[in-house]
Amino acid sequence: MSEQDKTICPYCGQKMSKWEGAATQSWGSEFQYICFNDECGYYQRGWDHTFRRIGIKASYRHRYDPETGQCGPFPVSSELAGKDGIVAE
Repeated sequence: MSEQDKTICPYCGQKMSKWEGAATQSWGSEFQYICFNDECGYYQRGWDHTFRRIGIKASYRHRYDPETGQCGPFPVSSELAGKDGIVAE
């Protein structure tokens, strides 16, 4: 993901959504970009992976922090989790 647009999910190719929420404060950033594509393979595989590893029904979505350049998982417990923090560009 070095030279490419990091607001495009590397797992599904969809444009990620700008997101603000309480977690952004703990990350030290004003906002994040998160892939809210429910068909994204990273998100879809996360349900099984999380259940097998820690025994809970949860998944994760791909997250990008434009201030630090860091990417990583955004944990979710349902399909709707986090979607209330999507903001217009």
